[in-house]
Amino acid sequence: MSRFCALYSGSSGNSSYLKGGSTGLLIDAGVSCKAILAALQERQIASEEIQGILITHEHIDHIRGLKVLTKKLKVPIYSSGVVLDYLTQRDLIEKNTCLVPLEAETQIGELLIHTFSTPHDSLDSVGFRIQLPDGRTVGYATDLGHVTEEVDRQLTGCDLVMLEANYDTSMLENGRYPYYLKRRIKAPNGHLSNDDCAAQTVKLVRNGTTRLVLGHLSKENNYPGNAFQAVYSELSMAGMQSHKDFILDVAKRDCPSDIIVF
Repeated sequence: MSRFCALYSGSSGNSSYLKGGSTGLLIDAGVSCKAILAALQERQIASEEIQGILITHEHIDHIRGLKVLTKKLKVPIYSSGVVLDYLTQRDLIEKNTCLVPLEAETQIGELLIHTFSTPHDSLDSVGFRIQLPDGRTVGYATDLGHVTEEVDRQLTGCDLVMLEANYDTSMLENGRYPYYLKRRIKAPNGHLSNDDCAAQTVKLVRNGTTRLVLGHLSKENNYPGNAFQAVYSELSMAGMQSHKDFILDVAKRDCPSDIIVF
């Protein structure tokens, strides 16, 4: 059996845990090392299980705890070469940390990591399609302004997918953010709305995805209930039934979500 847990997920910090076979990984380290280790302990996950950290991109809500975490865990960091250079040049990781540039396919223990580009306003941003020892796959795509053909192809057929549902369009348009920031969020290299996320989940479930986790919700421009309802309604209108065709969860912002065993 494999396990997945969103430890923290939202515009203020992101980190997730995945274990397949004997290999455990963190995806991003966007909250403090103390918070990540406490979340692992709360979910009875030994820190010794972590054999590496995947970094999607260099924004602070994905790397905030990385320097102290690399000092504590002493595990390799995997990301694009551009992001690894950024982390090194700005002293954002512990010295002598093993840095491994991600290729299209990278083997980490028993997990095969397929890396793909996501459209986001960062130096470089990637998502992951992770093949587990039993042949099942996990898709992970947050921080993307729209679903490209590559993102769609990589997520299609995954058994479990964590996908961004960053903002409720009405909340964003009527909220307090300045116009330039609203434009940035809604841009093709910004973030994914609840509605766009919902449209993609229909395609995913039609192609075999059974576990859906909505992540990276905005603190200012979304509510968990809004994201859940937008996706649930779209799936229901497409004729799909909860707990028969899919199970839908929303990752928690400030504390670890339940572990998904699959």
